Amino acid sequence: MENYTDKFELDEMKQQIQLLKDKLAKEIIVSEKLLKNSTQDKIAYINRKKRFMYFLIAFALVYCNTLFLSMGYSWIFCAFTSVFLVIAGIYQRYSHKGVSIDCISTGNLLDISKALVRMNQLNLRWLYFGIPFALCWIVWFMFESYPKAGGEMICYGGSVGFVLGAVGGILHCVHVRRKAKEAIRDIEEYTIDN
Repeated sequence: MENYTDKFELDEMKQQIQLLKDKLAKEIIVSEKLLKNSTQDKIAYINRKKRFMYFLIAFALVYCNTLFLSMGYSWIFCAFTSVFLVIAGIYQRYSHKGVSIDCISTGNLLDISKALVRMNQLNLRWLYFGIPFALCWIVWFMFESYPKAGGEMICYGGSVGFVLGAVGGILHCVHVRRKAKEAIRDIEEYTIDN
């Protein structure tokens, strides 16, 4: 009788262990799905910001060239501005390589994490070029604007636009870097746990 009871308890313990294994497997699947959804949301945010920057670059190309040429700015200034905007667009595309929602479903999370780290590093490197260029550009803009009719007001307006653009660019950079770091941290936590 005691042998039967021991066997019954052993079978019951095996069933409980199997139930725990099943629950744990479901938890891992749910955790992975939550992680992928969280990462997907953050990458979607980054991609929305990227598309917005493409729109701004295209708008600036048309607007700046039309306005500057109609106001009598030098063609070299317009060409220099246009080349910078095109380079900014190309660099934006290059730095975001591998950071898309499609990569989440097809690639592994470590590759996405590496792409996000790369994007953050390249965005910081861009600032080493972009900030000095922007400072030189605003000086050149002032130099060309001041002798024109209403030049003083154009300089004030350009200065305000420059400051607003710089603040907007810095906020954009900070928000995108923060979302990328959150996604990287989520991926690292998941890979450490597994």
